[in-house]
Amino acid sequence: MATAKTVSENRWTTLPNWKFQLLPRDTRTIITCVFLGLTMAVILQITERLDLALTGGSIPIVSAIVVCAIWVPSAAFYGLTGALITAWINPIISNLTASQPMAPFLFLTNAAHTIPVALLVWVMKSRDKGLKLWQLILIGQIGGLGDALMFGVGNRVILHLPWSFISGQVLIVQPCYLVGSLITYGIMRRLVNTGLVQKERDLKAAADAI
Repeated sequence: MATAKTVSENRWTTLPNWKFQLLPRDTRTIITCVFLGLTMAVILQITERLDLALTGGSIPIVSAIVVCAIWVPSAAFYGLTGALITAWINPIISNLTASQPMAPFLFLTNAAHTIPVALLVWVMKSRDKGLKLWQLILIGQIGGLGDALMFGVGNRVILHLPWSFISGQVLIVQPCYLVGSLITYGIMRRLVNTGLVQKERDLKAAADAI
């Protein structure tokens, strides 16, 4: 019973382990990240228009929740390669389709979110086990904060919005990133368990049992 309780607790506190590389260059990684980037681009074509209807595109409320579900896993599983590919596919499409006024600035905002995630996973994740829930939430909040701050700069440069509005925008989207991190936690667990992500060869038995 004690063992079952421990496994149950780990299920909600620690993700299954995976093999992390900061800058993977294998074909499988690149193809997977391109697929994830295209998927994210399709989803954002919808959420960006929802944000445009709700806030004029100045506050990415819906997008802030959704982007975590693909950006964080791609950066956490595939390092800077995943971060950059998934961050920059959508801005290309957004600029071609003129989905929102902030489209030209999305190259910077997206990179400001995904690159810190990859670097923080590199710093915080040990080789012996996956990330804990609180670590994932912390990483997601820091990445989201970088995104929100860069988005605020874009609001100032492109839309000429006042700094008081931008400060409010940064505060408003942080709870959205928190919700997104909780959703991402479940998605990352499923992705590792499906075998899409390469696991460490020397996983401990306890980690394998999760």
